[in-house]
Parts: sequence; structure tokens; C-alpha cells
Amino acid sequence: MAENRKRKRGLSLTGLKPYYIIITIIIILLVITLVLLKNGRDVYLPDEKPGVEEMPALKPVFPEKPVAEKPGGHSIKPSGIPEKPEVEKMGSLAFVIDDVGNNLDQLKYFLKIPYPVTFAIMPDRAYSAECAELITAAGQKYILHQPMEAINGEDPGASAIRTGMSRQEIREILEHNFNQLPDALGMNNHMGSKATTDPEVMDAVMEYLAEKDLFFLDSYTISNSLGVEAASKHHVRYLKRNSMFLDNDKDHESIMHAINEGAKIAGKKSHAVMIGHIMTGELADSMLELYPNFIEDGFSLREISEIFIEMSKPDIVED
Repeated sequence: MAENRKRKRGLSLTGLKPYYIIITIIIILLVITLVLLKNGRDVYLPDEKPGVEEMPALKPVFPEKPVAEKPGGHSIKPSGIPEKPEVEKMGSLAFVIDDVGNNLDQLKYFLKIPYPVTFAIMPDRAYSAECAELITAAGQKYILHQPMEAINGEDPGASAIRTGMSRQEIREILEHNFNQLPDALGMNNHMGSKATTDPEVMDAVMEYLAEKDLFFLDSYTISNSLGVEAASKHHVRYLKRNSMFLDNDKDHESIMHAINEGAKIAGKKSHAVMIGHIMTGELADSMLELYPNFIEDGFSLREISEIFIEMSKPDIVED
């Protein structure tokens, strides 16, 4: 009997061995799983969900490049495109186109110029009023191109101011001429080598301009012009042409030379006022051609009234 019981127990234990092996394997697998879960946070047991702050941060697919630093401690951001060096400022260029009012086709050609130009319109010409409208519509500015007496006796044209006129006559002429050009910001002289040297004439002109808050651009047709003195007396804003006329010679090479000379003056004196004439088609071509060069070389392109603002003086801006 005892022997039979031993056999039964032996058989029973032997039959249980496969189950112990299976249980042992399961335990080992659980231990391995727990170890892996402890070392890596990719998988979590149902009762081990982390809070938001415990979630691993996602790394960018392309790591950021380190930012270099200047010796002074300022960071330099890397860039694939090299920055262009800053262009040195070279002063302002102001182009004035005289003798507008006799022809529309000539004007339309100059209105194609994409930068500020000041147009000087003559009074009582066939197209004075229409030219003024076209200039304004194009976003440009204009002034009165006032005919004034010349030394050589050449006729300056209709509605001119002459020596020997009374103060009232000069006032009436200016009133008549400015009424034709309601948006005129000021005036310059057409011819005028005699009238601008006459103290009575210039005093009467500046008195009128002061009352109307208009400026005087001296075409400087004679070196002893009294423009600056008269303007100073009446506190009229004053500028003068400080470069050669652009189209004394009307060929392309001469015009380019004159413009380049004006640019040199702007570099030295902060601005250059250059005067040309509406009938010179070659001048319009040259002004269009040089536009990219002006920008690349650091020049500012201004109309006359902007020069006064730029100079930041209430009265006289130059002598």
C-alpha cells in the first residue's frame, strides 16, 4: 500500500513539472517586460499612465544648427544668402523741366519718368492748363515758370515781368499767372537776367510770394541775381540752380556729362538742383536710362518742395 502511495505521489509530481516550467517562463517574461518598461517610456502599463509633464519631448527631424557668436557676444544667424552692403547716401537730386505748356506730346514723354520731377509751366500758353492737369494726374508736381525780362532784349513771352513796372503791375501779373496753375508750389524765372538784378522788381515779387506762402527757385541766369537777398528780406523759401543746365548741348554724351556733374555736387553739398527743357527728347531718354544708377549709387530723387523739407530750415536754405 505504502509503495503504491509513493508511486502515485511520484507520478503526480512528475506530471506537474511542465506547469512549473511554463509558470517560470511567464514570470521571467514579466520581469523582462517590467525592466524594459522601467528603462524606456514608450509603453506604459494601464495603471502607470504618466501626467502630461512626464511625456517625452519630441525631437525635431532636422536638428537646429548652432548659432555662431561674434567676439562681442552678439549672435549671428546663419543665412544662405549673403546680405548686400548698405549703400552710402550721396545726397538728393532734383530735376526741373522748364518751358512746359507749348506741347502735349513732349510732356507725355517726360511723364514716363518713374521718379519725382518738378515741371515748370509757362503761363498763357496753348496747353498750360492741360499740362497742369496731366502732371497732377501723373502724381508729379509743378511750379510757375514766370517769364522775366532778359538783358539781351529777347522777348520772354506773354505775361512777363519787366523792369520799370510798378509794384501793383507785378502783383497783378503774378496773380493772373498763378490763377491758371492752382496747384503750383512756387515759381522760377524764365530768362530774367535783367529783372532778377533789379531790386524793385525782386522786392515786389518776393512780397507777393511771402503772402501766398510760395517758394522761389532761382534759375540763376545771371550770377549777380538778387534772389537770395530779396527772399531773405521777406522770409521766402529760396533755392537756386546749382548745376549747369542739362541740355545746353543736346547730344546724349553732353547731357550725361551734365547730369554726372550735378551728381558730384549733390555728393558734396547734400543736393543738386538741375534744370533742363521739355523740348529735349534726348534728356528724357537719359533721365530714364540713369534711374537704376541713381538708386544703386545711393542718391535720393526729390521734387523741389521736398528739398526744403530735407534742409530743415524755415526760411533761406542756401546762399
